[in-house]
Amino acid sequence: MKRAGKLVLSLLALAAAAQDSDQRLGSYRVLNAFELGHRSVFVSGSRQMYGASLNYDNGLRLLDGNLRLHSGGGQGRWIDEMVLTTFGAGGDPYQASSLRLEKNRFYRYDLGFRIVNYSNRLLSLSGGEHRQNTERIFQNHDLTLFPQRRLQILLGFDRLNQNGPALSSENVGVLRDDAFPRDRFFAFADDVRRLNNTWRWGVNLTLLGAKLSFLRGWDNYKEDTRHSLPTVETTGQVPQRFRRDDPVHGRTPFTRLNIHSDANRRFSLNGRFVYTGGERNFVLDETAGGPQATRQTYVLGLAKRTQATGDWTLALQPSDRWAVSNTTALNQTRISGDSAFVHLRLPAIPTDPGRDEYFFSLLAIRLLTNSTDVNFRPSKTLGFYGGYHYSIRRVQNREIFEEFGGRPDGVPLYSFENVTHSGIGGVRLRPVAPLTLLANVEYGRAGLPFTPLSERRYHAETAKVQLKHKAWLLSGSFKSFYNRNAVPPVIAALEGVASLHDYRSRQYSASLAWTPRRRFTADFSYAKLHLDTASGILNFPVPGQPRPATRRSLYLSSLHHGHANGRVELHNSVTIFAGYSIVKDTAGGRAALFGIAPSYPNLALDQNDLVNAYPLSFQSPRARLAWKLHKQVSWNAGWQYYRYREKFFDAQNYHAHVSYTSFRWSF
Repeated sequence: MKRAGKLVLSLLALAAAAQDSDQRLGSYRVLNAFELGHRSVFVSGSRQMYGASLNYDNGLRLLDGNLRLHSGGGQGRWIDEMVLTTFGAGGDPYQASSLRLEKNRFYRYDLGFRIVNYSNRLLSLSGGEHRQNTERIFQNHDLTLFPQRRLQILLGFDRLNQNGPALSSENVGVLRDDAFPRDRFFAFADDVRRLNNTWRWGVNLTLLGAKLSFLRGWDNYKEDTRHSLPTVETTGQVPQRFRRDDPVHGRTPFTRLNIHSDANRRFSLNGRFVYTGGERNFVLDETAGGPQATRQTYVLGLAKRTQATGDWTLALQPSDRWAVSNTTALNQTRISGDSAFVHLRLPAIPTDPGRDEYFFSLLAIRLLTNSTDVNFRPSKTLGFYGGYHYSIRRVQNREIFEEFGGRPDGVPLYSFENVTHSGIGGVRLRPVAPLTLLANVEYGRAGLPFTPLSERRYHAETAKVQLKHKAWLLSGSFKSFYNRNAVPPVIAALEGVASLHDYRSRQYSASLAWTPRRRFTADFSYAKLHLDTASGILNFPVPGQPRPATRRSLYLSSLHHGHANGRVELHNSVTIFAGYSIVKDTAGGRAALFGIAPSYPNLALDQNDLVNAYPLSFQSPRARLAWKLHKQVSWNAGWQYYRYREKFFDAQNYHAHVSYTSFRWSF
């Protein structure tokens, strides 16, 4: 399938080269152009980090291709329009092609084909023992019958195929150390084989000013990944005995129904309903043994998963000054079935009997939300808006952990509800025609958040400004968000101490665009995102230090991003483009580098806590030249420099020069 798809698209691209630019072929008008060139890459530093982030390589490429056949007035016999586009063909890690065929009043067919090659063997992931070198191939097929009529028939098929080698590791955990020594890990190799096929059909109907859409589909997933002993050098413990069987084959049908009504401008109704349901048996049997430990794992059971989502919105506009909308949404997720996880470890010691058992039968989550928003514009220069939002979430769970074996009867059903109330208000102001101002505030409270990071006591502020005058466009914005949370008692009991969470973020941005004439454009922008989070996250225990349950984590980040671009045309034949972009995280400044923690009203930090700060930078200047040699031929050259630098772990730093030269023909 992969080779056939590549061959068809290559033949279509070559056929495009046989026509003259903007010429006639029978009843068709032909527009065609493609760009063929060579890319050169020079990398210094960590080739692994470069491969995980960019992964471009040397070679000849079809950088860009376009072919369009169009029959004016529907004169074609079988096809009225064909559009083919492709880029990156010939070896780029990211390749994409699309094809569109259309016959007026009868059909429209859209094909998408993408290839993504991903490589990752970074040292920061478990000492380099979590590696991956896989290829993903995406296909999307959509056929619409009678596209210009009130009743349309929809047919579709999607396919995702992932293959390639990988390396993983798992913690043996025999001695249950606070830290993670390398000799407590097993390393094993994976031959990844995943396949996902989705079939669907549906109809679109327009009737009495309302648009109805119905879609029915089936999602089929299959994973037959093979596991074996690694053939590459690792720092972990290589099992002397290893066997793992865990095939996964699943099928999930789904249904979607949409309704959209705007019969008159004073009233509209929109609704959506989606339902999915799947069921499958599963089993995992794994045995891994080394010189110091042996582990056996069994997972089996029956899984049933259903999910239903629906929402409807009613909008009213009684006059030109007033607009009111109300939205109600319901989401229900239910996972049920008898499932068991059994974990055996040898040798057993007095503090560890070497047997864990988990039993699961139910997880149900229901979320109901309702929001009402009102807009009022007393004049053309002034407007107000406000709203009230309400949500209630119920979580039910039934599972048990047995460390010494034995499944008890009558496992209780844990259930709790969290209610959130929030209000929003704002103003829009346009004192003069070129200037627009906007400001809003949101304030919310929740009763019983589910996780430490969930919203509980929060507020947010936003301000925006935009000025447009002739060739100038200036804009700026500010956003802040603050959330303070306490963990539910059940989580605090498991950790042994009460855990709190304090999150603050501030975002600033400004941009400037200048277009004095058609031949010259320039734009600039700057944005800053500052985060500091103090939380009870258990993070990277260290041998000999206090146990993780008594430690807290502080994360600091000050992320800066800027870019500048310019474009100029010379003598109708030469176009020059230059740009520069930079992303830099100063990690909260000098305080983070020296481990100095700020103070928080609800969380006290001491010397046992961890200050997490990761200062790094990524910058990339670039330039491109296009020279039109002939009406149908142009020569292009481009260069881009990439520099990645981490201040906390310099083994992953790199810089790379990526350049290309190409010719673009219009035939």
